[in-house]
Amino acid sequence: MKSHPTTGKVLPTYGTTTLVKMVNELGALPTRNYSSGQFEQADEISGDAFLKLISKRGGKTGHACHPGRVIKCSNIFNSSEGNYVTAGLEYETIGMLGANCGVSSLDVIAQADRICDDLGLDTVETGAAIGIAMEAGILDFGDGEAMLSLIREVGKGTIMGRLLGHGSVITGRVLGVARIPAVKGQSLAAYDPRTLKGAGVTYATSPMGADHTGGNGLGGDADPLKPEGQIEYSIKFQEAAAYFDSLGLCWFTRAPILGDLTIVTEIANSLLGTEWAPEDIVNLGKMILRVEKDFNKRAGFNESHDRLPEFMLTEKNIPHGTVFDVPASEMTKLFS
Repeated sequence: MKSHPTTGKVLPTYGTTTLVKMVNELGALPTRNYSSGQFEQADEISGDAFLKLISKRGGKTGHACHPGRVIKCSNIFNSSEGNYVTAGLEYETIGMLGANCGVSSLDVIAQADRICDDLGLDTVETGAAIGIAMEAGILDFGDGEAMLSLIREVGKGTIMGRLLGHGSVITGRVLGVARIPAVKGQSLAAYDPRTLKGAGVTYATSPMGADHTGGNGLGGDADPLKPEGQIEYSIKFQEAAAYFDSLGLCWFTRAPILGDLTIVTEIANSLLGTEWAPEDIVNLGKMILRVEKDFNKRAGFNESHDRLPEFMLTEKNIPHGTVFDVPASEMTKLFS
């Protein structure tokens, strides 16, 4: 972990905020309710801007999210007065409460993160719901103070707060917004599947809905802008995410571990007294996904639910001019 550049240097220094500039340059940073894949003020919420504020205000990077943590990719973000605001400001939070809402202030995003923590709200779902409310004209894109007030309404139990608290799908339906970025009732995280098509396959087919932790479209061998190879990418990363979760491993350890599964095999055998080989670890992931898919089937889900929202198939991404075009007939074959 310490010797790998991702887990030994990049993540302890920047955390996941390092992704902001990269994903924006790829044209996959959701902006103003997924109407664009690039945010013109991305530099203001990037990992570099984040690190500068952390250093200036006496915050901390390389913070351990729990005792014994090896990577230490968390952080402590302070206000301009040097007072604690929040811990663990992540890329998905910055992407969805920042660019997706047209907000370019890390201070506002950090305050929003703190309010969400206090209220028990998921920042991805909340950012998606607010982006939809902005598109509906309830508040303006980029109005950070209005965004903070709207999140607080969830805690107050107002009508608007209750609506927002039900998430992106209900918010969009009630407000009459057509562009609702969600699958199986769960909002997409901060990776546009029209640009990162491997992420789109995972969003569509993951048993739990739009789950970026099962593969965000980055790190594969296939061209992320092309449909070819994305099924294989998604299968590999969904299986890996399943056995990582089952074994209690942090997903960020995948950089060194996926390159050599004997590492995790030896760890599992030493703890469990088993005699697994690396292929047994992979088969564990496959088995978990089959069980989850079977559960969904018996709960009433079918192939029609394994698809992205319609606007992703018809509205072209800016700047690439691409839509999500991995054939639905191919995706239905996953884990069958």
